Amino acid sequence: MIEVIEYLNLGEWAVMVLSIVVLWRWVVKSLVEKWFQNKLDLQKQEVVSTLQIQKDIAIRNAEFQKVKLERVLPLLEDINSVISEHKLMNNSYVSWIANKAGIPEDFERKRVSLDGRLLKSLYSAEIYLPIQFRALIRQIRKIVSCSWKDPLPIYYLLFEKGAFICVMDVCNDSNDLYSDLLNCFYDMCNKYLGISKCEESYSEILNRHRFSNDINPIDPNPAQSFLWKFILVHEYVNGDERLEAIRGIERAYKVSEE
Repeated sequence: MIEVIEYLNLGEWAVMVLSIVVLWRWVVKSLVEKWFQNKLDLQKQEVVSTLQIQKDIAIRNAEFQKVKLERVLPLLEDINSVISEHKLMNNSYVSWIANKAGIPEDFERKRVSLDGRLLKSLYSAEIYLPIQFRALIRQIRKIVSCSWKDPLPIYYLLFEKGAFICVMDVCNDSNDLYSDLLNCFYDMCNKYLGISKCEESYSEILNRHRFSNDINPIDPNPAQSFLWKFILVHEYVNGDERLEAIRGIERAYKVSEE
């Protein structure tokens, strides 16, 4: 038996195995256990840190939602009240253009009053609003700030350049860019206040309503271009832009007459 052990060198193998067992039991195993424990502790810390970050974000979101409801919502309601009233006035104004009527004496005074209310609410609300939402309200405010022009010269200009059908097209609801702006405003309010689950960005809402990020109409037809530059924001466009709108009317309605 001893001869077999010596022949196979089992004594050396036994020593080697014993050494490996000792190293594993008192050295390697301890190091491995410490490594796994450290890794587990790090994972726990990461989970705790992630949960804390999520908790902080949730608290901040809840606090900002409270600010929206308590501070911004009343301002948006007042802004909506002002622009809705001005939109009704604009509807009357456009109908007076189509019917060659004049403007009541107190019409401009009412507009000035609405403009003051809108400006006050805008100054208070815009610090809480996203860039595109703020820009949209500012553009609507430009419309409200523009004084009413005498309807008769506008009627005769349209009639001269494009005949009566041109007058009707400019005054038609289908070309009402003001309504498009209001619908865009309502969609942004819903997104901002969380009333609807809107996946669109504010820029995408603008584009869906066919407005650019600087709140100008995207590819307007000649009637819309005239409405925008001569009626809605006429105090914010230059002579070249108005001339371009007139030429667009001439080209479009000369073709239609032929």
